[in-house]
Amino acid sequence: MAIKEAAEFLRNNDNFLLTSHVNPDGDGIGSILGMAGLLRQLGKSFHVICADPPQDKLGFLHAYNIIETFNEAMKGKHSFGAAIIIDVPHMDRIGATVSLLKKDAKLLVIDHHISCENFGTVNLVLPEAAASAEIVAMLYDALGKTFDANSAEALYVGLCIDTGRFRFSNVTPAVFKLAARLVEAGAAPDILSDLLYYNDPIETKIGLAKVIESIELHDGGKTATAWLDYNFMNSEIGKKMDDEGFVNQPLAIKGVENAFLIREKEKGKLRISLRSRTDDVDMNKLAEKFGGGGHARASGCRMDGVSIDEAKKLLLAALNDAKK
Repeated sequence: MAIKEAAEFLRNNDNFLLTSHVNPDGDGIGSILGMAGLLRQLGKSFHVICADPPQDKLGFLHAYNIIETFNEAMKGKHSFGAAIIIDVPHMDRIGATVSLLKKDAKLLVIDHHISCENFGTVNLVLPEAAASAEIVAMLYDALGKTFDANSAEALYVGLCIDTGRFRFSNVTPAVFKLAARLVEAGAAPDILSDLLYYNDPIETKIGLAKVIESIELHDGGKTATAWLDYNFMNSEIGKKMDDEGFVNQPLAIKGVENAFLIREKEKGKLRISLRSRTDDVDMNKLAEKFGGGGHARASGCRMDGVSIDEAKKLLLAALNDAKK
């Protein structure tokens, strides 16, 4: 029913704001660019606007240049009565772009986070989906449309990012079937993988070395923590690095089941990534204790007014309680 409702939303509305979360990642960007291709086939008008610039490493995407970054001047130019919000579990996660919506704007929310608050007029929220890109692909099928090459490329990137290169537990036979269809439509796995994973600036490698150097083991080696402090995050190197995926370094250690990566980009404000290799702990529920959320094995949260060492203690205590 939700897919039918979402398809009707797309048919019955026009002049969409198409957006994702703040600091949009590969699934967010891939999904909205894939949706842009679908809207073009439906003859709809739209603007792709995000609160923050997408990651530079995604600049190879052929539709990348349609993405606009929010600025205050847009308030006088745009006022949207309909929006498609993708890969966003909470309304406040779209950031400043919310100011471009009319008070009575109709919202289509497309998401796969178990923590999604279903804040839309229509909510197409499927926690069992591997990525929001997979859900966007379902709408192509529901509306009888085929993937063009640029949309296939974008959706493949979203699928690849949120399945960890097709190795996470969220990978199903349906994911591989969709990947095959996207390749048939023009996505090139070898080229895309090379651009995504073997094209890092030197600053990223230096940052990765810092993370590895910071790793500490706890709980008999079953839990690992790592961190990047304010001084490094705001150094010339820290500003240029891409820290996506750094949390997987402590998680990749033999015997480690849970990992936390703590980053202090703003003084006294910590961003924390939480990962697990087992189902013994629900990382989404653990993150919710600190105002965050996400998925059972991959979530995130923030802490303000505590040091990195204090955050470690809080996380380890919460993890210990979650196991009981």
